[in-house]
Amino acid sequence: MDQGDYIFMIVESIFSNLLISALFSVVILFLFLKDIKPTIITLCSIPLSVLFALILMYFSGVTLNLISMSALAVSIGMLVDNGVVVIENIYRLRHKGIDPIRAAVSGASQVAGAIAASTLTTVCVFLPIVFVEGMTRDLFMDMALTLGYALGASLLIALTVVPTMSVKLLNSKKEHTHKFFDRLLVVYGRVLNVALRRKALVLILTVVLLAATTVLAIGRGYSFMPEMSSQQITVSVSLDRDSSADQTKSVTTEAIARIRKIDGVQTVGGSLASSLMGGSGSSNTSSIYVILDEDYIKKSGDVAKEINKVCADLPAEIEASGSAMDISMLMGSGVSLNLYGDDLNDLQKAANEIAALLKNVRGLKNVFAGEEEPSPELHLSVDKLKAAEKGLTVAQVYQEIAAALTTEATATSITENGTTYDVVVVNGTALTPDEVKNYVFTVTDKEGAEQEVKLSDIATITEEQSPRTISRQNQRRYITVSAEVEDGFTVTDMTAAAEKAVKNYTLPEGITLEFTGENETVMEAMVQLVLMLLLGILLVYLIMVAQFQSLKSPFIVMFTIPLAFTGGFIGLLVTGLDVSVISVIGFVMLTGIIVNNGIVLVDYVNQLRADGMAKHDALIEAGQTRMRPILMTSLTTILGFVMTAVGVGGGSEMMQPIAVVCIGGMTYATLMTLFVVPIMYDVFNRKEEYIVITDDQLTAVEE
Repeated sequence: MDQGDYIFMIVESIFSNLLISALFSVVILFLFLKDIKPTIITLCSIPLSVLFALILMYFSGVTLNLISMSALAVSIGMLVDNGVVVIENIYRLRHKGIDPIRAAVSGASQVAGAIAASTLTTVCVFLPIVFVEGMTRDLFMDMALTLGYALGASLLIALTVVPTMSVKLLNSKKEHTHKFFDRLLVVYGRVLNVALRRKALVLILTVVLLAATTVLAIGRGYSFMPEMSSQQITVSVSLDRDSSADQTKSVTTEAIARIRKIDGVQTVGGSLASSLMGGSGSSNTSSIYVILDEDYIKKSGDVAKEINKVCADLPAEIEASGSAMDISMLMGSGVSLNLYGDDLNDLQKAANEIAALLKNVRGLKNVFAGEEEPSPELHLSVDKLKAAEKGLTVAQVYQEIAAALTTEATATSITENGTTYDVVVVNGTALTPDEVKNYVFTVTDKEGAEQEVKLSDIATITEEQSPRTISRQNQRRYITVSAEVEDGFTVTDMTAAAEKAVKNYTLPEGITLEFTGENETVMEAMVQLVLMLLLGILLVYLIMVAQFQSLKSPFIVMFTIPLAFTGGFIGLLVTGLDVSVISVIGFVMLTGIIVNNGIVLVDYVNQLRADGMAKHDALIEAGQTRMRPILMTSLTTILGFVMTAVGVGGGSEMMQPIAVVCIGGMTYATLMTLFVVPIMYDVFNRKEEYIVITDDQLTAVEE
């Protein structure tokens, strides 16, 4: 098994997704601009931004891993946004007859503040990750830094490289027509006019849809991370406890022979547990490792089901796991609870009774009550007085018995050619239980005569069963009861069901119960990410306040965030994905991305009203004018997520929830922003009107 092969496969898959996403961006830009030159200029943002990000990653210690590479892949669509805004503004100035150099300088400087603010809103939502602790921070710090580096680089390139290239390439003043888009703008203006007259109806429908999608998505429960398809499948083989190693080997060999015939299986290997443990492991269990062809990686679950099917009639319990890359293995998956107490018998009794209750819970399987095969033991209790009468002490008895039970010892060590070898002296065979019971000591009495003393004459010997391991936490003994979650169920829902099942169970005196495992990790991570999200929203608002020099306009733009959340929940429901830690990161990203559309729209409405246009007309004019850049930047971002959302290639499942949430949120929120933001602007500006003062009026006032 070479894990390096899997790493190279993931990197190759992500890199191919990155290139395809870039190709999608090319198509969108060309369809809107209808000119290859500005398309080429804007696309320079992608390779230069990625190169810039890689350099910063190197100097900040961020490695090329699944998280950082996936962050580059999902950022591809956003890297061209700043360049699109700049090139479109330069294009507009060139059509007015301004010379190339002035158009480049003025075009970039006019939008510099706006694109800087929009980039900051996207990046700053990840700033609160410094306050997140544990595994969540370890996993997503690389993602936050990589996205920040790439987007920062795209801003720098949009303000420097893009204007410079436009001087040489944008020589034509011919303006291309967009007949279909022009007709679309007319239809949009009419629909927006109706929406502004039916504001209450639009807002009620929006709120109802937000509430419905939130309840449906959250009601399905939470998970930490999705399982990732792997090239490797692990198969466990368990026979009866009294099975010999030869029997286990025979069944394992037959299972391997059957597995080899399954389509997609490349290599199969097996090992006995007793072999892995140096001869001290169980002789009735073994493990089989299956390596799949690359074309079957996405079908690892189906192959695992086929393995279970073809081996079902073998005299053993055989179970294949279709994913060897489940991140939950790092924290303990499924439902588990700990029983704490001092009496092992009471602990095991309670564990068995609770396990019986959990077996009746639909959605749980393979319930384990912490039972292990007990090991037989001989307990010796030496009577001090009887031993003293025979001329023995308790210490002497135990020392001699221990020496008799020891079969080998390291006598010395020798070194040859720089290598040290232990010299082990073997002293016969170990005593059997009967030989221990009949063991005879040779004792010299006060007169110097030797006499024999039986162990049974001075000690009580009993045969007992003892657990192989005794677990302790905070100096208290505990037993773990665990269960796996069946497909189609979430760990949070199953934990709630398990808590309900054991709610009325009366614990023995001195025994306490505590639920542990994946559910606690999930909920802790969710709380941290929600706090991170709220702090990110606050930072986004403050950045917009600095940009607008107003408290009201940013507040209106903030209404795009619940629209994005609605779309994100719709995306999860349509694709059947759970609300997970990964998907919440997608909502965090949406918070910084989606406000950019609202910023562009509200800013232009303010400009039109400042120029004297009526509020209603300004809202329709701003919507029609800004619809093109909004759709361009949104579509490039959405299509940048498509390959990751589809889940093409190995390892893509890790970032798939982020892509699904962002696509759903961007699609729904982009469309609704064009209606809801104008409505909210109208609601919050009922009395306020801009007063336009001409230069002549200002001069008259001054005089």
